[in-house]
Amino acid sequence: MKKIFGLFLMSLLLLPVVLAQQPEDPGVTPDSFLWGLDNAIDQLTLLLTFDKAEKARKGLEIARERLLEVKQMIEENKAEAAQKAEEAHGKQLLKVKENVAALARDNSGEELDAVLDIEKELEEHGEAVEQAFGELKVKIEVKGELTVEQRERLDAFLNSLKSQTGDVEVRIKEKKDQIKIRIKQETGKSDEEVEADIEEQEQEKGLMKQEKAQEAIADAQEEIAELREELGGANATTSVLQLLEESEAKLAKAQEAFAEEKFGEAFGQATAAEQLARNALRQMESKEESEREIEVKIKDGGAEIEVQVDETEWEFTVNSTDLDVIIAEIAAKTGLTAEEITAIMEVKEEREGAEKRKPEDRERGKSGKNATDSDSDDNEGENETSDNSDENSGSDEEEE
Repeated sequence: MKKIFGLFLMSLLLLPVVLAQQPEDPGVTPDSFLWGLDNAIDQLTLLLTFDKAEKARKGLEIARERLLEVKQMIEENKAEAAQKAEEAHGKQLLKVKENVAALARDNSGEELDAVLDIEKELEEHGEAVEQAFGELKVKIEVKGELTVEQRERLDAFLNSLKSQTGDVEVRIKEKKDQIKIRIKQETGKSDEEVEADIEEQEQEKGLMKQEKAQEAIADAQEEIAELREELGGANATTSVLQLLEESEAKLAKAQEAFAEEKFGEAFGQATAAEQLARNALRQMESKEESEREIEVKIKDGGAEIEVQVDETEWEFTVNSTDLDVIIAEIAAKTGLTAEEITAIMEVKEEREGAEKRKPEDRERGKSGKNATDSDSDDNEGENETSDNSDENSGSDEEEE
């Protein structure tokens, strides 16, 4: 009790500072020693709120603060602090879920109204997640080219935050389904009539789920079409093709859900489909922009290999002329995939008249012959021709 009273007094002292913060200002961030106290004050605020609907709404406000902290920490390249804020965001939304489940009113209409208010604020929170990360990516791009690691980190945080928000959406849907049953029992209305009434109330609250789902599906289709167009003129890696497949599968689920008028699910699936296609495009862009060269010199029954990937270089030899063996060795040393190596590798045989060639033509491996075997066959043919010409020359001298 003394601890709670102490926190209450501290919250009164810091209240003017909290009120002075701008809506988009994260305030105390996880890299500060005061962050724990800031969290404690937030939890005290929830503790002193007794109505479940109000608790859920306050929880979403706190989650918004955690979201801004994640954004700020990523922008400052403080991954560990961003992770702390992301975990706190998830814990906060877990409490929102619990409060939604426990929400109860004597009148089903009032209960539905309270749930729709929470759903509206959750929808705005989801939009804030997308907006925050969109702005963050733009800022980083302005400072300099976004690295693959930064993109992966951003996408990981974004997907995690969206997943946490999606869990609350599922709980709200379950709660609405329970309320629908109560409304039917209390009013005697049919399923269609209840659905129509709820849809009308959703529109009054500004919950335009159908329109947003339709827009999300259109965005996903556009992103996938762009990806397919890019793939038309490029060698795709296995990971890019897998992302395309997953993206198209989620788009199909979104369209199926939309047809069944499950607009919330359709929106979620379509958004995920768009994100997967976007990730694939970024992978292709990073591959094109990166400086990668592989040169293989075949000579003396082996291969001298030079590899450059951005600012890293490797030089080593392989005691084989078999391209499969060479590619495996390069992959082991550099971490590149066989597809990536094959796409950029140039092979040069160190003999007079030899030219650089790509490893696409690998029939030698299929027939069991390597480059040295081929050269020896050619030399044998030349030797036989030379021997025959000597013999003919000798016979002509005898006849004379």
